[in-house]
Amino acid sequence: MLNQVLQVIGVQQNEEQQMEAIYDDFQRPPKIKIAMMHAAATKFAKTDPNIDLDKTNVCPCCGLPAVIEEIPLCSSRNEFSFNGSGIALYFDFLVFSGVIVFAYIAISCGYNIYANSQGKRCSLIKSSIADKCKTDFFNQFSLTNDNEDFDEVRSILNFISLIVILFLTLFYRRHISKIAMELDDAAILASDFSIIVENIPRDAKEPEIQEYFSQPFQNETVEFRKLCIAYEIQPYLKLNTQKQLKETVLTKVLELEAEGKQIPKSIPPRVQLKQEIDKISKELDYMEDHRATIFDFSGICIITYNYEKQADNVCKTFKATRFKILLDQLGIEQNEFKKFRNNNLLVRKAPEPGDIIWGNLGITIKEQYKRTLITNAMTLFLLAIGFGLLLGLSYAQNVINKNISKGSTTETIIITLLGFASSILISIINVVLAKMIVKFAELEQQATRTDYNVSVAYKMGVAQFLNTAILTLIINLFIQEEMISLDQAIWQTGGLNSDVMLIFITNSITPWLTLLLDVNYFYKLYVRQKIIKQGENCKYTQNEANQAFEGPTIDLSQKYAKLCKTLLFTFLYSALLPVGVCFTFLSIVCIYWTEKYLLIRRDSKPAPTGSAMAEAMIDFYIELILLLFSLGCTFWEWINYDKIHILTWLQLGFSTLHYLIPIQKICGCIVDLGIDNATIESYDEKFLTFYDDYDRRNPVTLDAAKEKWIKIQQETVQPTPQPKTSNQLKKYHQIQHITTGSTKIHPIESRNSREIDDLQQLQV
Repeated sequence: MLNQVLQVIGVQQNEEQQMEAIYDDFQRPPKIKIAMMHAAATKFAKTDPNIDLDKTNVCPCCGLPAVIEEIPLCSSRNEFSFNGSGIALYFDFLVFSGVIVFAYIAISCGYNIYANSQGKRCSLIKSSIADKCKTDFFNQFSLTNDNEDFDEVRSILNFISLIVILFLTLFYRRHISKIAMELDDAAILASDFSIIVENIPRDAKEPEIQEYFSQPFQNETVEFRKLCIAYEIQPYLKLNTQKQLKETVLTKVLELEAEGKQIPKSIPPRVQLKQEIDKISKELDYMEDHRATIFDFSGICIITYNYEKQADNVCKTFKATRFKILLDQLGIEQNEFKKFRNNNLLVRKAPEPGDIIWGNLGITIKEQYKRTLITNAMTLFLLAIGFGLLLGLSYAQNVINKNISKGSTTETIIITLLGFASSILISIINVVLAKMIVKFAELEQQATRTDYNVSVAYKMGVAQFLNTAILTLIINLFIQEEMISLDQAIWQTGGLNSDVMLIFITNSITPWLTLLLDVNYFYKLYVRQKIIKQGENCKYTQNEANQAFEGPTIDLSQKYAKLCKTLLFTFLYSALLPVGVCFTFLSIVCIYWTEKYLLIRRDSKPAPTGSAMAEAMIDFYIELILLLFSLGCTFWEWINYDKIHILTWLQLGFSTLHYLIPIQKICGCIVDLGIDNATIESYDEKFLTFYDDYDRRNPVTLDAAKEKWIKIQQETVQPTPQPKTSNQLKKYHQIQHITTGSTKIHPIESRNSREIDDLQQLQV
């Protein structure tokens, strides 16, 4: 299994046999040294650039170098760019969130808190409802405690806050665009030279596609280097899933045999399981060898050119957008674009090889829109269920209010407990929403992990915001057994003020605390200690031990969703309860340092991602945050004062206009972001340095592609008596990259390359 990798790093045949004997996925007891090596190889850390690969520092499980340089806790966020710009930009987004919250605190929050605390609302209420109003922590710092006729200063400061935050947003857009360009210029990857093409006729053949995309574009010739065809590989994935299930059963059988226990009659014997696994492996090999005749073409391919400028020119030639192709698929006539036969093509720069979900390719744009509509409807249904639960709790609160003595200590305790119960119920509903939305996003079968993560972040952030902020607002203000004024519904005992403040407090603690108290991580620690303690008597397999020693994985989609939900909630209620904004700021600071610590010291290395997700979150959420801020200022001002200041109307109109216009395009015209320079080096010169490439990620082509890449590595990397000159090396690199028939050699089955993506598995 390890022969190819070991040949590359210069290990002789007898050493290869020894290494082959060292590693076995099903070995019992596991080798602790290999598990620890796997932990180091998958840790979020830089690989030591000064090491030479040999058998002592390469993880035999995943083939990654195990000699690493730990990142200091106080290091710059740019230090994370070795894993792509995605992680660094997420931490930039955290910092930006803290900056805009702090800007509001510095400009408006201090004055608003002071003005609210000086009010005497409860003392001026008429006697019939005076017992329902208390100047407690929930009401004292609320806008409803301000009993003045009107506060013009408040409106002025809120308007200034909006303008400042808007300019901070413009600066941040420029910042992330600049970072993305700098990282793109600094790191030369396979995606720099590649394009992804969608909506090719399904009956098109490889020679026809290659010939079409080898013609001149933008009056310039191109140097075609590689064609990676995406097939509809669901049968392959389904068969591979069956193999993995049987391997899991085989693991259990070996465990029972090692413990001397009787194997249940419902489980096949070990010999039969091994035969079935071998049979499936041969079927998978046959599918890979005859992929062009067995699998249907998905209409999608990735094409690599020798220079990035050539790939850019091809993208500029094809003007069709995803929406225009949707209209085309619906039979609505479109403008004439450059076509392949009669099909409009969607052509763009290719995502990273590890970003593509190969099993999802082949779903038409029309079908994807249909699935998105269905999953959105299912999300709304879940929100309706959550609304019913919160409504039931509100009804119980009203019943208790009627049956206990007013103004008593018991009433205060019970109302406070019910408020906490409501905030906890909201948190539970948000957890359920998060899990279900992940399942819904999987049903959409997005083509890339970034598209999948963006879909999850959109749905989860909005759904959790609606559940946390809007449903709480509706229940408190508009669904009451007794007819009461809107302002009374806010300040009364157990009203909106107390519910929202308790949510602020809960949200300031639970996000970072749940990260630290990760149950799955502590269970892994327990398993690690158990494996070490049992030693030779350990019943875990090597693969199970490797997984136990590997750090937790991070999910950027859920991190973005939770953070954006908090920002939406905060700015909607900032004018009503400005003291709550302070809790949010402290929460963001704690989240930043907690997540940075966990990433550097605990988490495993995620798949490399680019700037697309950070840009999508800015485009979707930031304008929405500003709009909700203005809506909140207008609504709460109207409820408390029965009128709205002209500056507040201007603020609302300005933020609405900002939300509706394409601000990201205007920013590109106003602010000079510099030129995104195309890579000067050619693909021929750099492809040997690519850890990832498309044919080495495609499940049905990775074997042949890795074999070819390893052979080239052998001839190029291994020392020779007479070193090659640069001219000789460059000449050697000008090879035919398109893989044809080749002998099957299975390279190391690593977690990072051979695995079939979890999202692909779920589809079958």
